[in-house]
Amino acid sequence: MPNPVTFVNIIDVEPEQQQAVIDILKEGSEKVISHRPGFISVTIIASADQRRVINIARWHSADDVRATQADPAAAEYAQRTAAIAQAHPGLYATVAEYTARA
Repeated sequence: MPNPVTFVNIIDVEPEQQQAVIDILKEGSEKVISHRPGFISVTIIASADQRRVINIARWHSADDVRATQADPAAAEYAQRTAAIAQAHPGLYATVAEYTARA
């Protein structure tokens, strides 16, 4: 099996819309994304200044990401986010990872 891939979406948003973007991402993750083939995990991060939300999703393969993006149910959440914020999605490969040592 190929190494997992990471989908990162950095979303620029007006501070008053940050919670709405978070709510859309959480709903989409719970109802659609987490049930898609190849899904591993998702992390949603909100900036302290309320101007960004970062969506980090791990997948088994890039094909799984593309299939999810083509799914109309998933695309609906992307469209809802795009209506109130500016998204900058990208697909990444992990090249190094460090964890705390005991």
